[in-house]
Formats: sequence, C-alpha cells, structure tokens
Amino acid sequence: MELLVLGGTGLLGIALCREARSRKIDVGNAARKSADIDLDLNDPDSLESLLDKHNPEMVINAAALVDLSACENDPALAMQINAQPARVLAKWSKVTGRPFVHISTDHFFDGDDRMQHDENAQTTICNVYAKSKLAAESYALKAEKALVLRTSLVGIHPDERGFVGWVFDALTHHKPLTLFDDFFSSSIDTHTFATATFDLMARKEYGLLNLASAQVSSKKEFIHALAAAIDIDLNWAETASVAAITPRRARSLGLDVRKVEAVLGRAMPQLQGVVTQITAQWKAANEWKMAS
Repeated sequence: MELLVLGGTGLLGIALCREARSRKIDVGNAARKSADIDLDLNDPDSLESLLDKHNPEMVINAAALVDLSACENDPALAMQINAQPARVLAKWSKVTGRPFVHISTDHFFDGDDRMQHDENAQTTICNVYAKSKLAAESYALKAEKALVLRTSLVGIHPDERGFVGWVFDALTHHKPLTLFDDFFSSSIDTHTFATATFDLMARKEYGLLNLASAQVSSKKEFIHALAAAIDIDLNWAETASVAAITPRRARSLGLDVRKVEAVLGRAMPQLQGVVTQITAQWKAANEWKMAS
C-alpha cells in the first residue's frame, strides 16, 4: 500500500482519497466504520497493529474528535483520539524512515480579530480540544519526516452532514440562522486543501505549515457569501456573539499562508474562491440526487 489515510471516511478523508486516486496512488482508508480498514482509535494498540499489518509507504492522519463538548466531557478520550496517533506515527516514522502528514487545527488563537497568525505565532489554549491538538503537533514534529498542517476545512460530505451541509439546508429551507460576527477563520475547501497536500508531499516538505484561505472572514461573512452564491437574499438571519457559546472557544483563527504560497509557488484562494468550490460541490451533489 502506497498511502494510508486515517479518518478516510470523513469530510477531508474522502477528498484526500479522491485526490490520491486521481494521481494513481494506491490508497487505503481506515476508520471506525464504512472504510477499507477497520480502525478504532479508542484502542491504544489498534494503530500500531494496523501499521505493522499493512506496511504503508506514507500515512495521512485526518482522524480527529472535533466535537468541543465531547472533548470537554472526556479529556482522556480527546487525548487518545487527537494526540496519541501522532505519537504513534512519529515513532513509526523514525523507525521506518517513512513520512506522514498530520492534520492539525487553527483553534490556537484568540483576542486579535482578523489577524493572520504565522507558524511561529504564540498560541492560546481555550479548551480541551485545542490542548489535545497542540499536544499532537508536539508529538508529530519530533519526527524528521512529519508534515503538520494547520487549517480550517469546509466542504460537502456525500451525505451532506457537517457545517456546510447544515448551512445550505438552512438557506434553501429558510430555517432560522444565527450568524457570528466575532468569530474569524481562514477556511479552505477540502478539494483545494487535498490538492495542495499532495503537492507538498511530492516536494517532500516537512515541518509545520499553515494551509488555508488567504483571506480571513467572519462566520457571518462566510454564510452570506454562500447565500449569494446560490442567489438567496439572506435577510432573516440574526447576528450574535460566539462568546455566549459554551464550551469556550478561540475566536481569532486567521492563518498567515505566505510560507506555503512560497513553497508551492501559487496563491491560496480568497473567500470567493473557496465559496465557488464548495457551491459547485453542493450543486453537483443535489443534481445527482434529483437525477436519481
């Protein structure tokens, strides 16, 4: 097996496997269910056993527990799923000399609005999720052939679950929407992210990189852009502050992508480019449903 994708049935995992196949890479996906390979990260030994059995040439870790409340309620589980696989992969990489990619997060910055944070920016840990993801980075970066990617991902899952699917459902059915104007991120679509990830792997890039949109936007701006892309006048939504939500979360998640742009020799997309990509995915999925 050339490539093993952990979390291969999730939003990003599907995009990564699709991109791998388009490049004629022999890829296997591992997840708790509906995957080529069964993987239960609750079992501390499952990943080591899987690596020994399938002997991949490289690994991408896209598995994570992203539910902030679940992480707060069970910190040990958050560490087991979000951090321990990076430790196992770092050990595996050191022993085999093979590379891996660890998908991190952008939930490390707070209190500076639209600031774009570079790879050396000081982090602020607001919750267990962020703590577990930062620990994972530390584990992963102990390996010389580890590429750690900080990001914020958006896209359309085949069953339309997830944030963007929920937004499109709310927009097209005129459901109540509350938009946050004080929560900022550099969200990038999964297709563009997957393409860039494989380009970085082909270049044998290692270390910590931000891979995200070149534009920081609020959640309110992002959802209004989605509405405009499908010709909906979003005039019924309310505006609120993310500060009222629990668990507490970081709010200033913007990432500086100049380093990855220099490495790849191309610009990362602006907000409109990201919206165009995911709107096309959503329309294609809905056309398929109507046709069937």
